[in-house]
Amino acid sequence: MRLRSRIAPPPAWSEAELAARVLEDLAQSFHVEREVWGSHCSGRQLRIDAVLRPIDDSQWKDDEPVFGLEFKVPDLATTRDFTAWMAQAVDYTHVYWRGYGRLKVFMCPSPFMGLHDMEMPGLVCRLLGQLGVGDLCQLPYRGWSLLLHDEVVWCQKDGPVKAKYWSIRSRVGSR
Repeated sequence: MRLRSRIAPPPAWSEAELAARVLEDLAQSFHVEREVWGSHCSGRQLRIDAVLRPIDDSQWKDDEPVFGLEFKVPDLATTRDFTAWMAQAVDYTHVYWRGYGRLKVFMCPSPFMGLHDMEMPGLVCRLLGQLGVGDLCQLPYRGWSLLLHDEVVWCQKDGPVKAKYWSIRSRVGSR
């Protein structure tokens, strides 16, 4: 599997700056609610950075599409930061978010930037997709893009792509 070429944000951005700039761009297409709290299946209270709903959901498969965004600026050179961030995103798919229920979660920036023509990152990307986790990144000629299984679900240039045919609702059990 070949991963799509993702564009990295400027390295000087802090997590707060990354979230502010990205959400400002996405506010043209989505209603954004920052810092949403929810209850994990363990009973622990958790907070996700943002929950987004399309302003125009007429071309989305789901009647009321909604998803979560988690921003991090981890040290991707260390395995611990990389895997801990992915585990956190998976944990967030098991949270009942107040007012939204369970959500698919997109990580930003993409943990897969700079990883091309490599089998293992492709398998990790697919596994995360099966677990309800995707990534938000910039793609050449498409702008900000939501990816799940390395497929474009939505992008700034075209709007819903796979989201016209795929549900973004959380799933459990048979896939």
